[in-house]
Amino acid sequence: MSIQHSSDMPTGSFSTGLVHPQRVTDKLLATHGYVVGIEISSSGLRQSVALANLDGDILFRISRPLEVVPDSATVLQQLEAMLAEVTSPERLVDGRILRVGIAVGGLVDASRGMVRRLYHAHGWNDFPLQDYFTERFDAPCIIDNNANAAALAEYHRGAGIGERVILYVGLGRGIGGGLIINGKIYHGVNSMAGEIGHMLVKEQGPRCSCGGYGHLEAIASARAIISTTLGLSVEVTETHAAIMRLSHDWAERLTVAQVFQLADEGDQVAQRVVSDVHTSLGIALANIVHLVNPSMIILGGSVAQAGDLLVKPVEQQIHQLCLPEVCQDLKVVQGHLGVDASLVGAVTLALQDL
Repeated sequence: MSIQHSSDMPTGSFSTGLVHPQRVTDKLLATHGYVVGIEISSSGLRQSVALANLDGDILFRISRPLEVVPDSATVLQQLEAMLAEVTSPERLVDGRILRVGIAVGGLVDASRGMVRRLYHAHGWNDFPLQDYFTERFDAPCIIDNNANAAALAEYHRGAGIGERVILYVGLGRGIGGGLIINGKIYHGVNSMAGEIGHMLVKEQGPRCSCGGYGHLEAIASARAIISTTLGLSVEVTETHAAIMRLSHDWAERLTVAQVFQLADEGDQVAQRVVSDVHTSLGIALANIVHLVNPSMIILGGSVAQAGDLLVKPVEQQIHQLCLPEVCQDLKVVQGHLGVDASLVGAVTLALQDL
């Protein structure tokens, strides 16, 4: 593989005359070589790159943050340096790079290989990312939304093995969903299926990153949970003291798991925040269960690291809201791949799609 190096970093104005590969789920027919998985976070602040063998085992990976919200050119420049390290000649002892899979934390038109929008980063509107990396690698490239990629990873290598219809819910800085039916990602008519973070769950609720109000993401995302807890704690001495204890006097380092821990210990502010999360997430998922009738819902992302303090109450809420016949075979579980699900999903995309 050769990566082009240029003093003129990409700004989106390059040749896009390539024929977009048709998305057909199938195994990669090769015995030697590697695939590359790339994850671009919804904020654009964190990128991860992995080199994997043809069994999907990650052989080497790196993840690097940026200090300020970047534009697309800055992200791509950093990725070039990371790719040069991950795909150095001494690592490619068993062949060349055969495929590239990319999981993007934003709106993605997978059929056209385009990033439609990243809510928290700049310069990505209608960006032809698939063409960009196909040209750079001289190898087929598949991109998809990070929740879809994570769902595929959990289906093949995680909690969803053996299930026919699974819904993956990525609860991180934002909230996304991925629906897998008989091993295939369900994309909808223009690849926008699964944007459950923007479901309305509370009339006149808090403002969402998209500009709307009362959306699931504005209540149950990691960003919302932390900011709401910190905001409410200002006037509650006991909660503020507990937060400072858990965060070692640096409140901004408070984690979602710690908020759930505080709620479990009886803190009233944390209990209020967590109760809103359980309620809003339960409402959204109950509606999806009535429509889709999945056999499993997998909760992933940083919020799901709260474990049973999240999973069990949400499962109970779903069963309370759904017709018994609809959810009698439903299982709600924590993802097995944790916060690595999207990167593993990028690798899985590279292995699955032609």
